Amino acid sequence: MSGTVSTHYDAPDLIARIEAALSDAGLSPETVTADVLAPIEEFHVGGRMATDTLLRDLNIRPADRALDVGCGTGGTSRHAAAQFDCTVEGIDLTDSFIRAGRTLTDWLKLDGKVALHCGSALDMPFETARFDLGWMFHVGMNIEDKQALFNEVFRVLKPGGRFLVYDIMRGEDETTPLTFPVPWAGSQASSFVRPPRQYDEALRSAGFAVTKSEPRRDIADAFFAQAASQASQPRPPLTLALIMGETARDKFANLKRNYEAGRIVPVAISCEKPI
Repeated sequence: MSGTVSTHYDAPDLIARIEAALSDAGLSPETVTADVLAPIEEFHVGGRMATDTLLRDLNIRPADRALDVGCGTGGTSRHAAAQFDCTVEGIDLTDSFIRAGRTLTDWLKLDGKVALHCGSALDMPFETARFDLGWMFHVGMNIEDKQALFNEVFRVLKPGGRFLVYDIMRGEDETTPLTFPVPWAGSQASSFVRPPRQYDEALRSAGFAVTKSEPRRDIADAFFAQAASQASQPRPPLTLALIMGETARDKFANLKRNYEAGRIVPVAISCEKPI
């Protein structure tokens, strides 16, 4: 299954695509900013707005060492490092994302704060109790064994460590099959969207104390409203089509269709590793 997931996201020429798009906009690796890159880096419902809203709840401090599970190209890792002056290590299964992310990290001169690793979230190359806190944004939809995932996250967090999950989960309608393709999967075969109670159960079984679990329809509604309002506006230099390819429009439309039908909803879960 890991091969299916990495193949779905694989973009071996991603940096070349980004450089070409920047050139068309009169930009370069020397002049690009994190804000220009944000549309392709915050690969979750709500984008940068959701990132700022959700990370604020983690109370990140400059001395903290943070973990970004399923970091993609590392946009959230870099944003957190820049905003909170912490250090961040990200891990992702897709090698082309990690290679591109390391290049982008160099462009933004954050290589001293951010390190990106290619590997599985089910078997992370980190020692026990390495991190003060962590997060995963829109990752669990691709992972069937959520218990193994949260067991591993629990292992690498320090006692007292905070962890935030922000995933697409099943909504009020848990039985109607989703419409595909969607951003995380081309078909049901590689999609493992589950209801919030299954996340809560797996987190508690791993040893976490769950402090808050809530659907974030506010974030989703604002996200889709903003997308609709921008439909007639000039496109930014970089868009998610660079990552999602020719099916980007269909994937986004199906994401919105599934959400409006009550089949999915973004949910944020906050938890802690007991001291």
